[in-house]
Amino acid sequence: MKVVGVATSDSRAYYSILSRLKETNLRFVSLTPAQVAAEVPEPIITTKNELGLFSVVSIPIEELDENPLVMEGQILSKTLSESKRALLIGVDPGFRIGVVVFYGGSGLGSFTVNSTDSLQSKIVSLVRNIPHADVVIKVGDGAPKLSKEIVSTMIEQLPEAKVEVVDERGTTGNKLRSRGLTKDQRAAERIAFRKGRSLAQTPD
Repeated sequence: MKVVGVATSDSRAYYSILSRLKETNLRFVSLTPAQVAAEVPEPIITTKNELGLFSVVSIPIEELDENPLVMEGQILSKTLSESKRALLIGVDPGFRIGVVVFYGGSGLGSFTVNSTDSLQSKIVSLVRNIPHADVVIKVGDGAPKLSKEIVSTMIEQLPEAKVEVVDERGTTGNKLRSRGLTKDQRAAERIAFRKGRSLAQTPD
């Protein structure tokens, strides 16, 4: 993606922006407001008070979520056409629930939770706060009771999402799609890219 620019004369805001960006996968460069006109990186992260200084796409830090993963999605949404704002979420149910998130075809992030309540809270926050054209949530079937509970909760909480159950067989192998993921997150990643079936099509 394009490099994100950081431009503000407010030292406290500057520190806040940088500390939060460092928790994301985004590349960024620091600029003075005067440099922006010449270098034109896009989008620019700044403050509400300084939005009028820039002619390029600018985002006030005050409008970005505190959660780095959500914030990254919000920033990326400014670089994507509406039709490409697709959220794909893979979930590997188990004692530890692995989750991976893709946005616009690229990896956005991953995390692991230990309860369905935490899973629900995080996924609902992602879907409700990241601009998207469509969202698909795929849940592995390796723990049938837990899988069905997660799917039912997602359908209830996020009626706009397409929720599918995926055959988990073979998702815990050693062949990796990407690095830096835990075992549960790797399984969730494979689940995300497998064809699933809707809850209505699953046997009782």
